[in-house]
Amino acid sequence: MKRIFLLLACSGTLLLGACTSDSALPNPTGKGAIRAINAIKGSPEVGFLIEERTLGGIRYKESSTPAPYDDFSYNFNFEIAYPGDTSLTRVATENVKIEPNGDHILLLTGDINAPTVTVWNGTIRNFDDTETVLEARFAHANAALGAIDVYFEAPGTAPGTNPPAATLSFGEIADPADFAEGSYVMTITAANDLNTVYFTSRETTLLPRFAHVMTIYEGDENDPAPVLVRSMTSVGNPLTLVDANYPSQTRIIHGASTLPPVDIYDDELLTSLVYAGLDFKGATPYFDAPTENTVYYFTPASSTATILFEQAVLAQLLGSYTHLYAIGDTDLWSGVRFAPDRAPTLTSARIRFFHAALNHERFDVYVVDRDVLISEDNVPILRNAAYGIPAPIVNVKAGDKDIYLTVSAEKTVIAGPFQFDASLGSSIELLVVDTVDPATAEIIDITLP
Repeated sequence: MKRIFLLLACSGTLLLGACTSDSALPNPTGKGAIRAINAIKGSPEVGFLIEERTLGGIRYKESSTPAPYDDFSYNFNFEIAYPGDTSLTRVATENVKIEPNGDHILLLTGDINAPTVTVWNGTIRNFDDTETVLEARFAHANAALGAIDVYFEAPGTAPGTNPPAATLSFGEIADPADFAEGSYVMTITAANDLNTVYFTSRETTLLPRFAHVMTIYEGDENDPAPVLVRSMTSVGNPLTLVDANYPSQTRIIHGASTLPPVDIYDDELLTSLVYAGLDFKGATPYFDAPTENTVYYFTPASSTATILFEQAVLAQLLGSYTHLYAIGDTDLWSGVRFAPDRAPTLTSARIRFFHAALNHERFDVYVVDRDVLISEDNVPILRNAAYGIPAPIVNVKAGDKDIYLTVSAEKTVIAGPFQFDASLGSSIELLVVDTVDPATAEIIDITLP
């Protein structure tokens, strides 16, 4: 309520000032753009605000969409939510004078509890309709790398053939440069060292009349590669460049109690074995994902006499992880695929659930301190987790915890206690499956080490 009151009060003041002839407010002479980039690995989503008005949330490796504002000075605020808190915590404030036609970027780095805010100032690029070039600025936001050279060349051009497009230290952004429309490969090396290659992108086709800020990040648990590049244009179009040397990854999890142990193939002739002998409650390691649409065929283990079921999947996004869960009842088995959020958060412990227990349409989740039984006073941390759907991630405080699952909207326990030693930055992935008792379920830890 306090924030709403402040917004209403400020809005009223501005309207009053605009309608009176002796207003003390200056007249704007133009507009500039503001955006923020979250380059703090392991941070939760950060709320980005102009004064007390939200401009959206930004997760690690994300940029907010550029927003236009009159050329005044503003306080830009950053807020995060800590587990268990009922209000947001403001972790940083930066005052920025918006310049007419200015392109202002706030870079968040360092410790999420007290971030460093670096301000990059540029000019909004305005293109004529006939121009056939694009603009690019390269930015170094990868705290794991020292000084780097960035090469941005046509496919087939060896790095070093031409001087680097930029040489950057951490926290720096290059001056804007024009490039002809067309296809490009970005290569990142250690500064003055062509033999130390950190990143080689896949070929990317870029259209004319766009102004890119291409930011170099450290990959996290959602990225197969250690380096990732993302661009946000001045009109809000995002673009991701992934490393050509790191294929996307897939993992298959067996969550169907009526499905026997299976072998998995990716061809109809059953000659291309993906994994042999996947048991109920088991999971494969990650394997290189196909680059095209694929059908997975599930047969009884050590037998190709019959196909138990097959599951078609679309081609996976480049530079991503995907999980495929085998679920369902006898002869009605199917696969559910989704992209998990594997990245930990340094301000909490994270719990990820997948509900594969066919006997329980929905359940509630309780997380309590170790050896504390749930009571009528306890409130579920997650309600109505639905069968066959990835549940929202649960963020909890550090400590020794017990996890209980109950019938939805009841305190009737169907699974637990499941012990979880929660530490800041830890993450656990849990599979919920049926047992021989239809009134209960089992919690299985399928977290990869």
